[in-house]
Amino acid sequence: MDAGGYFQYYEGNKMGIKTADGDVVIPAIYDFVALLSDDLFTVTEGEYTAYFDVAGNIVLPFSNKYESYGNFTQGLARVMTNEKWGFINKAGVEVIPPQFLYADEFAEGRAIVRNEEELHGAIDEQGNLVVDYWFPLLTNFENGYAKFGDLKTWGLIDKTGKIVVPQIYISIGRVYRNKVTVQVLEGEDYKEGELTIGGEVVWNNNLEHLNEFNRKKKEFAVACEQLVEEMYRSGCPCEYERFRDFIQWNQPVGFVDQELLFSAFMKKLQHLGNNLYRCEHCGACYKQKWSQYSAFLWVLNVTVSTAGNVINRGAPVPATIPVALGFYGYGIEKYNDKYDMQDIESVIAYLTKKSDAFSSQ
Repeated sequence: MDAGGYFQYYEGNKMGIKTADGDVVIPAIYDFVALLSDDLFTVTEGEYTAYFDVAGNIVLPFSNKYESYGNFTQGLARVMTNEKWGFINKAGVEVIPPQFLYADEFAEGRAIVRNEEELHGAIDEQGNLVVDYWFPLLTNFENGYAKFGDLKTWGLIDKTGKIVVPQIYISIGRVYRNKVTVQVLEGEDYKEGELTIGGEVVWNNNLEHLNEFNRKKKEFAVACEQLVEEMYRSGCPCEYERFRDFIQWNQPVGFVDQELLFSAFMKKLQHLGNNLYRCEHCGACYKQKWSQYSAFLWVLNVTVSTAGNVINRGAPVPATIPVALGFYGYGIEKYNDKYDMQDIESVIAYLTKKSDAFSSQ
C-alpha cells in the first residue's frame, strides 16, 4: 500500500517500508509497520512499539510502556493502558493521561472519546472536553463538522458540539462548501437532496431508479411465492426444468431474480441442517450458501445435491432466459447475451411453461 510515496513490503512474514523508487527506508524485519502518518511510521515488534521518521531513523525507541499505540496525527498519538486511552506527543511525553474508555485519532483539532456510559464526546489537543458526552455514535470531524446518530438516523454538529443539522436523515454525506447530500425514507421510498447548512434542502429525483427497483423487487417476491404455491398444488416446482435451472447459481455475480425465487421456494422446503433443504414431495435436495467474492459482494449460490424422483413436465431451457431484475456485482455484462430483461409476467410465464407433452393436459 502507498502513503505519501512510501510502500509496505514483505520479506517472509516480516514487514518494512520502501520508497516509490524501491529504496528501503525501514528493512522488513518487523512484525508490522503502519503507513506514514504525520511524518512518522508506527513500527511494532512483538509487544514493543517504536516510531521511525521518513529517513528510517528511530524518533521514539521501542517501548511496551503502553498496551497499545496508535499513529500520530496532529502531533499526538493515542495510547492505551489498563483499558483506558490517552495521548503522547512526539517526544514521548504523556500530555493527555489515559482516562477514556476509548479515544480516536485527532482530526481538525478534535479527538472523539467515549465514557463509561458508552456515550461519545470530543476533546481538544489539551485534553479539554469541548463536546460533551451526548452521542451514542460520533464520527471524526471533517471540514468542520462531525456526524452523530444511532445507525438509523444522522445529524451534524460543529466543533463546539452545536447541532447544526438535526438527526432526521438516514444518510449524510461529506460537507463541501457548506452543503451536504442528505437522504430520508418516506414510507418505502428514498429521497435525496442537497442541504445548505443553516438553510433548506433542495430535493431531487436521483433515487427514483432505486425506488422503482425496490417496488419491482417486492412485486416479484410476491409473484414468486404465488408461483411456488401454485406449482405445489399440482406437484412440485422441481418438476419444471426451467425452475430448476433458474434457482441453481454458482457464479461470482449476484442474481436478484434467483435469490427471490429460491427464498420463496425455501419456505416450502424441509431444512435438513448445514444449509441443505429437501423437497418433501419429490425428495430433491438443494444446497444453498452465501459466498463472499469481495469485501462487499455476497452471492447466493444454490446447487442440487440430490435429484428428485420427478417426471419433467416443464419446457426445456432455451438459449435466452428472461429476467425481471437482473444482476449485481462486477462483470455482469458477460450475462447480457444469455439473459434478457423483461417484465415480471414474462418471467413467471417462462418458468411455468409446460413441455409439449403436458401443455394440453
